[in-house]
Amino acid sequence: MAEVVTSSVSTALANLAALLLKKYEELQAVRGEIELMEKDLLLIQALLRDADSKRDKNELVTLWLNEVRDIADTIATVIRTFREKIEENCAANITKNLNRILKRGLQLGIQDKLAALDDVDDSEPSDMVDDPEVVGFEDDKEKIIEQLLDRKISRRTVLSIVGTGGLGKTTLAKKVYKSAKLEGQFNCRAWLSISQKYNLNDLLREILYSVDPQMKNKNPPITDRDLPLKLKSSLSSKRYLIILDDVWDKDLWEQLEVALPDPDNASRVLITTRLDNVAKVADCNTDMYKLHYLNDDEGLALLFRKAFQQQIQPANYRPDLLEVAKKLTKKCGGLPLALVVLGGILRTKDRTYSDWSEVEETMDWTSEDGEKCMKILARSYEELPDHLKSCFLYFAAFPEDYNIMGRQLTEMWMAEEFIPKDGGGTMENKAKKCLAELVQRCLIQVTQKSWNGYCKYCRMHDLLRDLAIQKAKEKNFFTVFSKTEKDVNNLAASEPHRVALQSFTHIKDGIFSENTRSLLCFGNKYAPDDGFIKLNYSGFRLLRVLNFEGVNLTEFRQWPKHLIHLRYLGLRYCRIPPDMFKNFSFCNLETIDLDKSQEQTDEEYEEESIQTLDLCDVVIPTLRHVYGGENFYLPLKWDQHTNLQTFFTMIQIELVVQLGCCINLRTLGIAIPENLDNERALKEWQNLKGVLRMTEQLVSLCIQTIGFLPFGGTTDLPCHEKIQKLSLSGEWGRNIFVPSVEMFPTNLTKLKLRYTRLEKDPMFILERLQSLRILHLGINSYMGTELICSTGGFPNLKNLKLKFLPNLCHWDIKVGAMPILTHLEINSCWKLHTLPELQKVRTLQELLVKYPSNELDESMQGKDLYKIQHIQRIKR
Repeated sequence: MAEVVTSSVSTALANLAALLLKKYEELQAVRGEIELMEKDLLLIQALLRDADSKRDKNELVTLWLNEVRDIADTIATVIRTFREKIEENCAANITKNLNRILKRGLQLGIQDKLAALDDVDDSEPSDMVDDPEVVGFEDDKEKIIEQLLDRKISRRTVLSIVGTGGLGKTTLAKKVYKSAKLEGQFNCRAWLSISQKYNLNDLLREILYSVDPQMKNKNPPITDRDLPLKLKSSLSSKRYLIILDDVWDKDLWEQLEVALPDPDNASRVLITTRLDNVAKVADCNTDMYKLHYLNDDEGLALLFRKAFQQQIQPANYRPDLLEVAKKLTKKCGGLPLALVVLGGILRTKDRTYSDWSEVEETMDWTSEDGEKCMKILARSYEELPDHLKSCFLYFAAFPEDYNIMGRQLTEMWMAEEFIPKDGGGTMENKAKKCLAELVQRCLIQVTQKSWNGYCKYCRMHDLLRDLAIQKAKEKNFFTVFSKTEKDVNNLAASEPHRVALQSFTHIKDGIFSENTRSLLCFGNKYAPDDGFIKLNYSGFRLLRVLNFEGVNLTEFRQWPKHLIHLRYLGLRYCRIPPDMFKNFSFCNLETIDLDKSQEQTDEEYEEESIQTLDLCDVVIPTLRHVYGGENFYLPLKWDQHTNLQTFFTMIQIELVVQLGCCINLRTLGIAIPENLDNERALKEWQNLKGVLRMTEQLVSLCIQTIGFLPFGGTTDLPCHEKIQKLSLSGEWGRNIFVPSVEMFPTNLTKLKLRYTRLEKDPMFILERLQSLRILHLGINSYMGTELICSTGGFPNLKNLKLKFLPNLCHWDIKVGAMPILTHLEINSCWKLHTLPELQKVRTLQELLVKYPSNELDESMQGKDLYKIQHIQRIKR
């Protein structure tokens, strides 16, 4: 019997060995095909880069290139899948499709068409707004002239005018250059228009001939080698002004600087550029001049001037045409170039309501009339590196005028694998640098910065967004739906790789392609029940990004288990069922975002509003960021999530002891149960302090309770030096004052207090925090009647917010307090009847007063007006 069993086992083992050997051989064959595909992918990407650089508009070439892009994306997906889960049949199919596409390209003569593009002149028009009297520039012109003529600064300085294409940088520079005020002030002047493919010797020669015309006739001619020395010698005893228009390369200044001496006679160089870093490299000690968009009145005046070719006051014109003109001005978003183009169109129309309304209803910046404007804006896009082009096109997915969260955007880019992996540093920091570079190139507007100086919220100018949508459509990068439900429900036929639904009511099954890589849905975040989604996710085999905002998910179906590519899951402002994460298992997920509000609210917390979503059985080793705000408890198996960097949702304090293994944690939110008895609270608090000492990467900590914060001693707060952001919500135990500055981290940058119910003025302690830049005293944080800011206090504070301090009736600001404060908000402080001496804070740029007392509102328009006349923006 034993022999029979042994024989059976031996036979089974032999069969298993043969099967494993066969599978191994198959796997090796697949691996070989994958390696060949990786090489093919590099060649295809090079082909696409070359084709993009030539900017061909041949429809046949465009369609073929889109097919190549599709196959390249599929190859990248299969390679990624192979590393995670072997797919044996895909490689052969893709190779077959690739050969078919390449063969079709040869049949269509694509190679000859692409080669012919090398001889095409790809020069672009200047972004100059050619109008001698462009409105809105007079103040800018005078300020720049004043800086150029200021002899108090004797060193050679470089002043840069920075702004996106079409803002009128060149026009402004020309107005400055031709100003009568500059006549006789400089011994010599030169104007250079810099092409994107410049020749350094040609530039040096052009400057030399401008400042010393006799050099043109020198015989023998000056050699290229002698040019820098000749130019330097010619300028060494002169006060000169040189204009470098439309500079793209930050290295240009370093190449020119050796030939431009500093005679210590107030010589000047003026640069126009779209790139912040060009200005910083040229002269880091001189502030760049950021060109602003025109406001509505300035835009309307420019539109009328171009439409009628004469000075006309819009208010004095026909009301019916004025109403249409205002709508057209809004479409231009304050961009002078767009207003000039539109004005030229109106000039060709009859001055009737019907003709002007037709322009307003049909104006399309991708049409022939708007092509010049879009071509100028497109220059900035064409000069981007490949990975930044993808980042730029991603903005097409977001609705018009949408305030985009910076960290949400960068985490989506990471999920899409847009961010290059070469070089050191974390992927998060690399993604932030990509966003910062788009800002530096004036393609993105930062609407709010975070406590650490990074972009918190941003938006894109409407015309640049139109450009992004246009390019995304051309390259089959994103399919964007913003109109009707009918359009949405025909999605499957087009098989788009990325889909953005910017307006919808109900979404049904079967409308998405199985090739969909990314799905972004934007409902009504203030009324999520209006947007209803009921989907079967079985078709989303290749999904990487899934983002719902303001959507009703209460009839959600169970998550499928095959979403191995999903990296980003966003469910902000959604109606989420309690069993949302039952059987939730995505092996490569990096981000879960459940935050219901873009900013934490200052409203009272109700215990029943804090929901527990059961993730205890979930293991996602790749998980890096979890956002649940203050409305969710999300318990995890902490010891199996060592890559976790952000856990900004509430974790019950008794679970904190398990966090010791999360050594990469940078952001943490902790909730303390109200019914925790004193003995247990102290025990858990000691555990918390021990754990936080182990998380050396922690920079942001939020502690919240409905009851008392279980600490009060001067050294009891568990904060090490790396913590820069601290938020405390809950009563400060038996201590009714902030006991000592030593209890706070020495590098604290942002501090937010709520419900602490302090009864003694906290400013005496807080103003001694040397690194503090942002201070929010929120609802019921201070119950006293008086605040005093001392001389020299808050040396680095830039942003101060006082909200719902119910008893505050007097605020005294001494001379020299808050010397660099720029933003102040006073909200719902109803017993404060008069403003403090804000005229002493000369750096204050913005004052926001919400829900003031009647007395304060009246005093701001009367007796307190002198205190705020120096402030640029005042909002009530």
